Amino acid sequence: MALALAVMWGGLLFAFHFNFHRAAPDANYPKPASPLEAQQQDVDYFAKVMARDRAFSPAERKTAEARIAVLRALPNALPSPALHVALMQVMALADNGHSRMDATAERGALIVPLRVTRFAEGFYVTRVEAAYRDMLGGRVESIDGHPIDQVLLQLDTLRGGVESFRRENDAIFIIVQNLLYGLGIATDPKASTWTVVLPDGRTVTRRLDAYSMHEGDRLPGSGRWLSPEPNKGVEQDWGAYHPQSAELPETWRDFNHPFRMFPAAGGCAQVVRLQSIGDAGSYRIAPFLASTEATLRASPPCAVILDLRGDGGGDYTNVWHFTHVLPTLLAPGGRIFVLTNSQTFSAAITAAAFVKDAGGDKVTIIGEPVGDRLSFFSEGSKACLPNLKVCVYAQTAKHDYQHPCDNWRECYWLNWFYPVRVKSLQPDIVVPLRFEDWNRGRDAAYETARQLAITSQQKRP
Repeated sequence: MALALAVMWGGLLFAFHFNFHRAAPDANYPKPASPLEAQQQDVDYFAKVMARDRAFSPAERKTAEARIAVLRALPNALPSPALHVALMQVMALADNGHSRMDATAERGALIVPLRVTRFAEGFYVTRVEAAYRDMLGGRVESIDGHPIDQVLLQLDTLRGGVESFRRENDAIFIIVQNLLYGLGIATDPKASTWTVVLPDGRTVTRRLDAYSMHEGDRLPGSGRWLSPEPNKGVEQDWGAYHPQSAELPETWRDFNHPFRMFPAAGGCAQVVRLQSIGDAGSYRIAPFLASTEATLRASPPCAVILDLRGDGGGDYTNVWHFTHVLPTLLAPGGRIFVLTNSQTFSAAITAAAFVKDAGGDKVTIIGEPVGDRLSFFSEGSKACLPNLKVCVYAQTAKHDYQHPCDNWRECYWLNWFYPVRVKSLQPDIVVPLRFEDWNRGRDAAYETARQLAITSQQKRP
């Protein structure tokens, strides 16, 4: 009997991995004899990977295959940035946030020496290499003469998903010189000319000479630059724009620590900030959540403010227990306020759904809409093109948090063991991130939650 059970579970585990987590296709191509042959190999391998992505509708797949056929038939090789952009645009046709190509190759990608953050009013320069300090705080107006609205429309074509999520990714794509050149925005493959308008109304135009990324360099999400604190990456010695307020809100401090709990000022609420739903470097999520649960249980707060803004996801099984026990850790009449934005993505969306499902009327969502629909595909594998050295992520498993999902081939089996069903994760109170608020040192979404927690505390007998 035990042997039969072991064989059965072993078979199910094999079927699970084969269906959802198959290894990337082999990339056993001979050394290319020409740039055109290298391109043909990359396109051929890309087509094999894309064929595994289940997010494409029949119409989208037909369009994608037609574009691949055009690339296969080219008589001459495209410049590498142009091929990269063309393949990103094909992958984006799936209109699924997880179905994507990396914005940069493993090494050697050209990056402009500044970073931008997306606010409701536009894209602002929030960190720069020392030579470009005069651009700090400037709202981007144009690149190589192209108005920013036109630039964003082109960048939008590089990744699928909801509009706000694509715009958030634009804040990363916009600093990749290869993409600017591949899209035809920049005329020089190694530099672009940016015009920004400073907070005092002055206009600054500078030519930005791109630098080459090294292996291991990464591009943090634009939300990282809400804090002028030094970053662990290449930007650690760069100049940062400091908001005019002398003091940062608690929620925009200590960004290098992905898990934090601290008391909200002026009340009995506790803030739990998760920047990942998985381990991050040397930081482990399980001990943090266990410690947080013990602290809340020992001294139940009047409210918990769960900050999931900027959380790109991870493994939702890490937060199943905590999110479901959280409503029981509050003082009588306590509330849960969940902060979300367009960078709340993947397993962070699942975490928000867990809390909403478990907490019901106790839960209020504040901020901006999450970065995806409640039905999406994820759980795919990574595959890197043999010559271009850019990686593709094809998605194989469907998650649906609004409706039943019973297609055994597509629906992610693990969801049957970690069920969740919500009508919506749209914010109950919409609070956009505005540069004007940030510049004054005000986190408007957090402040809204904090004030509601204080009010609810005062109303209790």
